[in-house]
Amino acid sequence: MQWSGRLILAAGSMLDQPATTLIDAAAAAGFNGVDLRLSGEHGGAPLAELRQHAERAGLAIFGAEVYRISTDASNPEPLLDAAAAVGAETVLVVSDHPSRTTTMTALAALAGECAARQLRLGLEYMAWTNPSGPLDAINIANEVGCELLVDVLHHVRVGAGVDELDAIVESGRLGWVQICDAPLAAPGGSEHAALVHEARHGRMLPGHGKLPVSELIARLPADVTISVEVQSQALLKVPPIKRARLLHDAAWSVLSQSPSNTG
Repeated sequence: MQWSGRLILAAGSMLDQPATTLIDAAAAAGFNGVDLRLSGEHGGAPLAELRQHAERAGLAIFGAEVYRISTDASNPEPLLDAAAAVGAETVLVVSDHPSRTTTMTALAALAGECAARQLRLGLEYMAWTNPSGPLDAINIANEVGCELLVDVLHHVRVGAGVDELDAIVESGRLGWVQICDAPLAAPGGSEHAALVHEARHGRMLPGHGKLPVSELIARLPADVTISVEVQSQALLKVPPIKRARLLHDAAWSVLSQSPSNTG
């Protein structure tokens, strides 16, 4: 069965642009929705106006980013209230805190606050976060009642593959998936700083690198939401609408050739 879910333009693909520009570019390119980086600058537009802007463009505001659990973490309620105000469906969380107990306590509280606002909480794992891998992330998600966001770059960089993705799908905790591409070999011998730099500046268009993107997509439910996150220094030179079209067409090319084995 071919993939039939929604295609979302991630905030990370246009962090240099205000939210209204991201929305306009996504609509022009044919995306179904957007993620917004509400934890930082979102172009200065009032939240109600952002929601109306997306509605006029015919787009869903799928995700609100990002709450970080850390040793100096801020109050999450402003982000959660903003997510609810713009009509977002999900909130992304990552933990930079080294303590498993602190992370779990914070996640459980976040999950409750999200539920009260009819928001879904998605936990992302990366090589430098807590959790740092998919199997541990499943255990945490089961305990606190959140979903998991699978970013294919981070998934591969922590040494995971098809089996681990299958485990997430089978757990019932899969929320959504972010796609991009990159060289198969990790940069800098998998050193922390090199991985962070790649994730924030060196991603490639889907299908333009060597990651097993199609192989992983083939293991997903047919209706899963796919977000295109390509944080790329090179793409910053490309105007927003042209950039959005490049991202959409590259993602669609990969997705249309990747049959789902579950759906």
